[in-house]
Amino acid sequence: MDEALMRICTLIPAYKIKYVEPLLLGLQSQTMKPYRIIFSDDSPGGVFTERLLSDELAPLRAGLAIEVMPGPRNGAFENFKHLVNAWGRESELFHILLDDDVVFPEFYERHLVAHLSGDFSCSISRRWESNEAGQPLRGQPVPPAVTNSVNRFLSLNADVAFMSTVAECKNWFGEFSNVVFRGDCSAVVLNPAIAGVSYAGLWDLGAFLAASLIRPICHIQDHLGYFRKGPDQNSAQTYSPIMKAAMLAYVALAISGRRIGKISGEQAMHCFATIANVLNYWYATQDDMVDFRAVLPRLALDMPGSEDEFLGCWQNFLATNGY
Repeated sequence: MDEALMRICTLIPAYKIKYVEPLLLGLQSQTMKPYRIIFSDDSPGGVFTERLLSDELAPLRAGLAIEVMPGPRNGAFENFKHLVNAWGRESELFHILLDDDVVFPEFYERHLVAHLSGDFSCSISRRWESNEAGQPLRGQPVPPAVTNSVNRFLSLNADVAFMSTVAECKNWFGEFSNVVFRGDCSAVVLNPAIAGVSYAGLWDLGAFLAASLIRPICHIQDHLGYFRKGPDQNSAQTYSPIMKAAMLAYVALAISGRRIGKISGEQAMHCFATIANVLNYWYATQDDMVDFRAVLPRLALDMPGSEDEFLGCWQNFLATNGY
């Protein structure tokens, strides 16, 4: 497809006001800017919008096609869906950029080249993990076969995607911020389920895996941004429903992967046993994990009825926590 006919729209679920400036600077420095940037402001009282549109930041907004709308204020994932619906599939590509992450100058250029090089559901670039100040500290661990490849672009099918993540209870792909989707794959964000099982809690990894079932993933070897680690991150809130859901969603994805034949029964049971150990280590005293801690060992032994029992607990947990 001709470059002029493939546009990227950036969707930003906005909340954390202290990162507005580095966020805008990352967009302003792009060698190929997105044709449209939509902010959905979930911040209290709209303080993010006030800061974004301030006179002080006018130089950083110059030349950027920025639009701002109020967010639904009903959780981060509802804001993602709000943005995707507002975008309405009007461009060939879309990118969900979290407000505390930063993209490097060639991010959009390299992702566009990736999509022009083949028919992919999404492109995933490597990224650094940084400290609160934005200093890169380490890279996301990736499989040795990927690290050692001499190719800058790698085509990964669904078999590879599932076996290298779900089967090992690892997300080496990253988060939404380092991924650009084809527009016709928006359903993986709007409807987070595979084989009838919700992957809420691992919306990013689940979306990448669901996308791999549509077309292969293009993995870009370049580090094209950073993911900021700090006390405000969900990953730092060990006992929050969000982190518990992230752990349990690996089980949900393993059930899905086994149902559609992308991981084996043995690989699924390994995942179940791994998460059972995690729950016993971190959540032994948590009341909302009692049923899961009871059923997962049975699921790891493939005992009759254990899958249905887990899925019933999973649906109750998601409903209780507003998912």
